[in-house]
Amino acid sequence: MTEESIIEKSFLQIKSIRNSSNAFNMKLKEDDVIVALNGELVNKSYDELSKELSEIKEKRIITLFREGFFFNTHIYGPLGVICESVTVEKIPELKNFNINDHFQQDEFYFLYEVFKKPSTVAILLNTAPSILASIAPPLWMLHNRLWIYFYITLVFYFSLFMISPWLFFIGWILKSWYVGNNQIDLLRFFHRLNNYRLSLSFCARSEKEAQEIARKFDKKVDFYYSYLEPVILED
Repeated sequence: MTEESIIEKSFLQIKSIRNSSNAFNMKLKEDDVIVALNGELVNKSYDELSKELSEIKEKRIITLFREGFFFNTHIYGPLGVICESVTVEKIPELKNFNINDHFQQDEFYFLYEVFKKPSTVAILLNTAPSILASIAPPLWMLHNRLWIYFYITLVFYFSLFMISPWLFFIGWILKSWYVGNNQIDLLRFFHRLNNYRLSLSFCARSEKEAQEIARKFDKKVDFYYSYLEPVILED
């Protein structure tokens, strides 16, 4: 698609987000611009886009523009927003936009969530399930710093083993099944329990890329095992 053809068309800018909608849960914001869906530019009305989203049977990736940056995130159905058309005259960054610079069809994108609370290191959650949670729940808990849950689990295992090794074995299998199937919800629950709040949700191809995207939107964000330069503290 040539630059001239893009200039002639408009994109969709979010003006209002309904509480508890998909957009609300995805942490989209007012003034975000919907640019593309699965690599195809969205130059259509919101009614047409909403109808298309309501018919999808599997997750897709939607590309958005916010505060000078483009980013991707997963979408599963209608967004639940009110949009208006916006042209590149209003948002010049869209004029030279090339979807191939921000989304590749043959690449796999993980969905990441950033949990934050004031004056602490943020938590970057990869929502892809880990096989470790289904094989060795205690090691998975250690890896994710779920200390209270880890100690409770050790007491649980020890109690079962003292009663019967067979009961311990059955308990391990059941615990592994439960943790493996609910690991992302468990992580979210424990982060919120520690007063962390979800601030960003987006797609990236690796943890390093995810940290770089998060730093674009928040220059003060930092992570455990960070790939980024240290945060520059203001005097």
